Amino acid sequence: MKLLEQILGELGADTLKSFTVIPQFGGYFRSIKSVKEFSAEKIVLVQRHAVFTLEGENMDIGSYFEEDILIKGDIRGIKIER
Repeated sequence: MKLLEQILGELGADTLKSFTVIPQFGGYFRSIKSVKEFSAEKIVLVQRHAVFTLEGENMDIGSYFEEDILIKGDIRGIKIER
C-alpha cells in the first residue's frame, strides 16, 4: 500500500490517521477486522474499538489486505461508534 500512501500524501491526505476520505474517489481505512455490511449505498467496517458506517453512492471494495481496506465510490458520510 506504499503507492496508495504516496498518492494520498500528494492529494494532501493525512495517512497516519485511522482513515482518509477523498471526495468523489473513496477512502482508505486501517486496522479493519471485518466488513459487517456491504452494499453500494452502505458499508459497515469493524475495527477493534470502533465501528465505521459509511453512506454514499456507487461504493465498492477496491482491495482488502492485511487489515487495510480501500473503498471506491462517493462516500457522503461516516458515522463512528466507539
